[in-house]
Amino acid sequence: MDCQHQNKAVLEPHNPYMEWIQKGEQLEHNFQVDSAYYCYNKAKSNVLPNTEQGAYIALKIATLQQYIGDYYGCEETITDALHQNEQSTYRPYLYNLLAICYHKQNNIENALRYYNKALSQTKEPLDKIMYLNNIGLLLLEKKEYAKAIDKYKKLLKNPTLLQNPLEGARVMDNYGYTLFKAKKPDAFNYLKKAFHTRDSLQDNYGLIASNMHLSEYYQMTNASLAKEFAENALQAATKAKSPDDQLEALNWLTQLSSPQEAKKYFEKYITINDSLTKARSKAKNQFSKVKYDAKKATQEVIKYKNQKSILIVIIGLIVIIALLLYRLYQNRNKRRLQLATYSTETRISKRIHDELANDVFNAMTFTQTQNLENPVAKEALLDNLELIYQRTRDISKENSDIRTDEKYEPDLFQMIDGYSDPTLNVIRKISEPIHWQKITPEKKITLQRVIQEFLVNTKKHSHATLVIIDFSEDKHNISVTYIDNGIGIKDTQKRKSGLQNAETRILAIKGSLTFDTTIQKGCKITVVIPK
Repeated sequence: MDCQHQNKAVLEPHNPYMEWIQKGEQLEHNFQVDSAYYCYNKAKSNVLPNTEQGAYIALKIATLQQYIGDYYGCEETITDALHQNEQSTYRPYLYNLLAICYHKQNNIENALRYYNKALSQTKEPLDKIMYLNNIGLLLLEKKEYAKAIDKYKKLLKNPTLLQNPLEGARVMDNYGYTLFKAKKPDAFNYLKKAFHTRDSLQDNYGLIASNMHLSEYYQMTNASLAKEFAENALQAATKAKSPDDQLEALNWLTQLSSPQEAKKYFEKYITINDSLTKARSKAKNQFSKVKYDAKKATQEVIKYKNQKSILIVIIGLIVIIALLLYRLYQNRNKRRLQLATYSTETRISKRIHDELANDVFNAMTFTQTQNLENPVAKEALLDNLELIYQRTRDISKENSDIRTDEKYEPDLFQMIDGYSDPTLNVIRKISEPIHWQKITPEKKITLQRVIQEFLVNTKKHSHATLVIIDFSEDKHNISVTYIDNGIGIKDTQKRKSGLQNAETRILAIKGSLTFDTTIQKGCKITVVIPK
């Protein structure tokens, strides 16, 4: 069984982007993934990220990352592309590839979520079949056989499959395999029909799956046929130049063969596996180098463009002004810290009054006016007390002590992940490990409180469905970029006032908080904390 993804592009002739794309696609076809990755990054430097061409090149780069097992890099590339291209026609393909990444990592729930996103955004009949087929495979892995069977039954009636026998054979084979797993009697007929269709079309990729399924089908009833189909799967995988499928077939053959033959297959398995591991490790290293070089080149261009002449000022004047500003800054920071503390205490007090006091009073009144011997009244009282407890726990959690030792990063990330729910997807990014030990406990606490303020503000006021929190570090600072796709801060005074406390906290530790006013939609805030 294989998940499907498609890459489509509309290329304009005679431009550097097209030339690099064509070179990259040829190299990718020949399995020279590191060289293909280099070409795609060159193509990327010739287009803007928020264009159809930018979305397509992101899809190509992410496909290579997924192929070599760099699932984190793949997820990062797709997330950036989705944020940059909210109206792109490539969004369904990006969602599908993201689902495949999660599928490969056995994160079934997220995979199902993004397959459904891809399905809801595509208008192409063949693409809909592709995504529904992938969803069927997920249901099969979850052993929800009845749902998978129902989905495949409907797919087989789709008239689009009549013009696409390869896709028809794929659906039919997966349907037959699902019937086999569910111990249904018609499984063999569908497996056999799919096999003959793929054989007539010389579909080596498809024959891998068909042979493996038939081998598994015969495992308990006809050992020699099971082994024969496994050997056929190995031959098809070799022709298709698919090392992963070769490994799967060899692993199956070691189980079906005599000890002497099994040893031979196992040795071949080890050889291919070692070679594949080395190749993918080399490709990952090359990918990192290409990415680093591209980033460095971009930084050099920015540095060159922003170079300005520096005016020389009298040293004595600079020292005097610097001392005065330093004293002024210290005094302002003390006032800001006091203001932030007062604001926090006021907010907690207001929440206790608004969310708890009335509920406690109502519960007390309820106990005085109702017959608690009545099961219904007793149950209602318990429900109210449970609600009061949950609200108390939430307020306590938001304002509890923050650990600043080695547990700081796991606690911070757990807090961030806790704001994800079906209506809001919170994604955190971190390119390199952050050296948290280089900043003081006060700054760690402030950063966590500020991020918490942002998340609470987003959930209350922004109507956002996506939040991206990007952590980075340089020699002097730790930076956090917070982005959501909500209504922004220009049109809501409540949201502006809700962020003032966060700004006061950051300024109190000599950091900076910057709002990006150039984006058309959503909110982008950059927080910089000195080490």
